[in-house]
Amino acid sequence: MSQENVEVRNEAVQRFLATFDNDTDAFRDTLHPEIEWFPIEENLTPTYGVEGAMRLRNQWLDTWDEHRIDVEEVIEEGDSVVVLAPVTARGRASGVEVDLRLHYQFKVRDDKVVYLFEHKDRATALEAAGLSE
Repeated sequence: MSQENVEVRNEAVQRFLATFDNDTDAFRDTLHPEIEWFPIEENLTPTYGVEGAMRLRNQWLDTWDEHRIDVEEVIEEGDSVVVLAPVTARGRASGVEVDLRLHYQFKVRDDKVVYLFEHKDRATALEAAGLSE
């Protein structure tokens, strides 16, 4: 994930974003044992635990021939972080191109990501995280 010109102050989220694409072990180390992840591609059906999160990550990486996730905006307070990230990708098998904007709502506990909800709407993500502008 690219973080050009945008600073993520929360170290756990920063590590999560930096290692997602290319460092399996370091990415695993960013995950809290009790992580809950609500991915858009699974219709927001929650996945629990480190192994579930790793499965989601690996499926994502295996699905796309090319992908880019850019961090455009970060709103954070304490252990709550919302990241606006446009996503572009091309399917490995289908060649289908995807272009969408996601608002990732992170919660951190014990310096690890314990919660991730992928919202389609900025206002909903901010409200869910208890953050205001």
